[in-house]
Amino acid sequence: MENQKKQFNPASQRTGHEHHIPSFLSKSLESYTEFEEKWTEVLARFLTKSFGTLRFLNLALIFFFLWIIVNVGLFPWIKPFDPFPFTWLIMIVELFAIVLSIIVLINQNREARISEIRQQIDLEVNVRAEHEITKILHMIEEIHKELGIDKLDRELEHMKEMTDIAEIKEDIEQVIQEKNSNIDL
Repeated sequence: MENQKKQFNPASQRTGHEHHIPSFLSKSLESYTEFEEKWTEVLARFLTKSFGTLRFLNLALIFFFLWIIVNVGLFPWIKPFDPFPFTWLIMIVELFAIVLSIIVLINQNREARISEIRQQIDLEVNVRAEHEITKILHMIEEIHKELGIDKLDRELEHMKEMTDIAEIKEDIEQVIQEKNSNIDL
């Protein structure tokens, strides 16, 4: 039976190199959530990953360097097409900066939306888990009564009470408001 469990547990399987997937990694993969994306978000993510690399920085620096060298007239066989103060180069750089900043903002908005969704999922899972744990505590208490075990446990009585999410929210908002008012002083 124990060998069968190991066979079906991907965290315990070994590859030809005798490495195994750590259990924490296996669990994090199980909790991965796909998010539906618009084509613009996919494009923005691709462009952000492409432009946000050292390779792109090096290519851009080489491009600017060559543009300046050609237009200063260091290569006599190439006629300068954008003489100093490099008006075309400045315009290209400004337009590219606008496009890059918009791409970064689109990607940040996407990441913020995904983060908000994940936070909401976490909250929902935690609330459901809290209800399930409370139900389990009540069931354990009923089992104790059936077995004739009567032991008063004040902590258990407190734990069996349903958690009021609205009350917790108000408490957190009050703490945040107090911290913000202390910062303003």
